[in-house]
Amino acid sequence: MRGDEMHRYRLAAADAARRAGDPAEAARELATAATDSYRYSGSFATMIPQAQALALIDQARESAGDDAAAQAAIALAEAAVVHDAFGGGHGSPTNDVPQTLASAERAVELARRTGNLLAESAALDALLGAQCWAGQTFGSAATARRRIELLSTLPVTPATARELVDALGEVAEASLGAGDLPGAQRWARQLADHPLLAEVRHRAISWRMTAGALAGDPGDTLGLSELFRESWQRAGRPAKPALGAAVAGVAMIHGLRGDQNARRAWLSILGQLGAPAGHTYGYRAVFDAIELLHFGRPDEALQRLEPEPAEVWRWVTWIWLHWYVALKAEAAVLAGSTDTAERIAAARAVVAGNTVAEAIVDRAEALLRGDATKLIATAEVFETAGSRYQWARTMAFADGDQAAMTALGLAAMTARGA
Repeated sequence: MRGDEMHRYRLAAADAARRAGDPAEAARELATAATDSYRYSGSFATMIPQAQALALIDQARESAGDDAAAQAAIALAEAAVVHDAFGGGHGSPTNDVPQTLASAERAVELARRTGNLLAESAALDALLGAQCWAGQTFGSAATARRRIELLSTLPVTPATARELVDALGEVAEASLGAGDLPGAQRWARQLADHPLLAEVRHRAISWRMTAGALAGDPGDTLGLSELFRESWQRAGRPAKPALGAAVAGVAMIHGLRGDQNARRAWLSILGQLGAPAGHTYGYRAVFDAIELLHFGRPDEALQRLEPEPAEVWRWVTWIWLHWYVALKAEAAVLAGSTDTAERIAAARAVVAGNTVAEAIVDRAEALLRGDATKLIATAEVFETAGSRYQWARTMAFADGDQAAMTALGLAAMTARGA
């Protein structure tokens, strides 16, 4: 949980292995130390410079020999440090996606050959990140589920518990990206209930909050938010960028309720988390756009989503790509853009297979064409998919009835920029 201490112990273990005459074990520890500095960069008080991590990999290569486990650990370190498959907080703003994918796939293959499921899980984590950079939303979700399957076969130990906590967060996150809201909430609940996080409740419930916000469940999200704030304050208000999506989601819910004071309070917390500026193009853009569209400000929403995904690839692709693209199509329709048909077609090609994002695009097209039948059909899709807010929004579009929105405890929606 504390990256700096973890790093110190890894280096001490490598030194002990060298003194014991086990160079292969030393190589594994050195390579893992380099990997962890990127994989768990958010847990470090002081970031490990890339040059230092690369030096650790070089040292590992010198003593690895032909040991399969050491070679697998080095391959994972290369994927992490050289290609930034994990999206480390101190990684390059861009990376060569094909090379990142190839490097992660090699790490998975070498880890699989060792028969060490923990090593394979870590390599799959790198592959998941590379798939996100490549825009392979459903591939990353499948990889995340594969990690859970592997780990569920292992006995509970400190090492497996730590890996499982990471995997549960990743599978909840990846499920959100693929539009599987019930799945995301299920995994997030398992993460929240894990005993390893009993004393860091703000971290434990963060993905439940994010999932609740995207699904449009104000009651659960706001109830958890108070527990989050209390735990975060008690922990000393740590600057943890990984908590940013949860906090931004709570701010959006308060905004949808019309409570600007509470919204500003949560945006203040967000500002204390130290999130990279680029995140403004990911979850911040998505949550801001939802709120702007709710209050009939599609021109501002379209401006908020103005950059094409390729222009802000690193921050949009992770789990926000489908949401970003679908909301941009809706904003274009409501803002009366001249190229809405083309935007809708392009969005549909990106989000195909994502139930919620597809329904947002379908609703945008129904609004463009004045197709009441198709509009109602999207409401049914949202309801089945567990997207309560988008269902209520569709009902308000269909007949102007705000009852569903009121039942959620949200302010009345302003449709079509009226």
